[in-house]
Amino acid sequence: MLQDSKRNHPWLLWLGSVVSILLLLAGDRWRVYGQNPPHTQVQQQPSGTPQFVQAPPLGPGPEWRAYPLLVDINEDGHLDIVATHRMPTDHNALHIWLGTGTGAFNELPQTWPSPGYAGLAAGDINHDGHLDLLAVSHFAALHTFLGDGKGHFTESKLAKQDGYVAARLLDMNGDGHLDAIVLGLQRAGLEIYRGDGTGQWTLVTQLMQKKIGRDLTLGDVNGDGKPDIVVVFERGVMIYLNDGTGGWSSSPPDSFAIPGRFRSVAVGDVNRDGYLDIALTGDIPGPQSSFAPVVYLGNNQGKWTRASEGLDIFKGRGQGIALGDLNNDGHLDLVTGGNVTGAIGDTAYGLFLFTGDGQGHWTFQPDSGLPREGLALPYGIALGDLNHDGRLDIVVVHGGTDLGGYVTVWLQR
Repeated sequence: MLQDSKRNHPWLLWLGSVVSILLLLAGDRWRVYGQNPPHTQVQQQPSGTPQFVQAPPLGPGPEWRAYPLLVDINEDGHLDIVATHRMPTDHNALHIWLGTGTGAFNELPQTWPSPGYAGLAAGDINHDGHLDLLAVSHFAALHTFLGDGKGHFTESKLAKQDGYVAARLLDMNGDGHLDAIVLGLQRAGLEIYRGDGTGQWTLVTQLMQKKIGRDLTLGDVNGDGKPDIVVVFERGVMIYLNDGTGGWSSSPPDSFAIPGRFRSVAVGDVNRDGYLDIALTGDIPGPQSSFAPVVYLGNNQGKWTRASEGLDIFKGRGQGIALGDLNNDGHLDLVTGGNVTGAIGDTAYGLFLFTGDGQGHWTFQPDSGLPREGLALPYGIALGDLNHDGRLDIVVVHGGTDLGGYVTVWLQR
């Protein structure tokens, strides 16, 4: 599928999840679009404890919101950043920074209309060999931006009745066209739209209506070679299994796979058993959730075993989570935003790296160069090799209440 796109976009091969989901998928039909680059694309020479240095921040002022994309917009072989901001609402919310391949970025002039702040996904929607964007807006619309490979877009809009928080693109029924899976804010629930290959969408499935949506990702949960839906609602995680024809069934039936109050989700094979595992950031402490991130190990029977040893160092709310092999030792590591002081305010948050041992145990790395405080709340985290050195770098979107936000870039050195 999409052979022309793969020739023109080497980074389209990276549009799977943050981790090695693509290794679990069976062929091109099930390639996942709208998530972050897999760790499998970088060199595999162990580097010890990763060390990060901050590049100049991008987009100071606006209150940035999840979730950023790392994709190659202009087909030059370098990863670019796509993100939206929440405030100020009278400014164009959709921003694109073109990467130079050195870890530096230049903002692209905004020649497209604003979707407002939105969940984002990317893929070749109209089969022209160029990367397109889907922005599902908090302001009740699906915005499709068809790209020309040079940084220009043609926009179409599908008005809806609810706002949205997250999106993914996937050919779910095998017709060769990308379909859209989107998560509503308050009333829409989980919606699935069939794509026609031109940028037009038809709603075919609606699940969990009137449930507050938090985050969304895709991965092969039950090991049958087809990507499934992992979706975070206000009260827990639902999993919908893909039957390969466009049908979905919840696992377990009609109940949360993981109950609790969570904000952000990432998936990958943490313990290298061939089955997908789930990492979540906490929201409100309770029996099933805390301020700390939590990891659940999966199997093909729909059972989830908590594996969060070493992660509980936090005293306040965190958000944003990513999995990737940052030290190139073959095991997935975890990056998250959080608060270890219990303080409040726009500078109370930090970024935290936990290295994994491939068995579900985690070790905090306090000397990674990532700050433990002094940052605005991290809303979303993306990983990718920004400077072609074979190591994963970190991009974070921050939102502050009083001081505003910014986008930070952290390069391995």
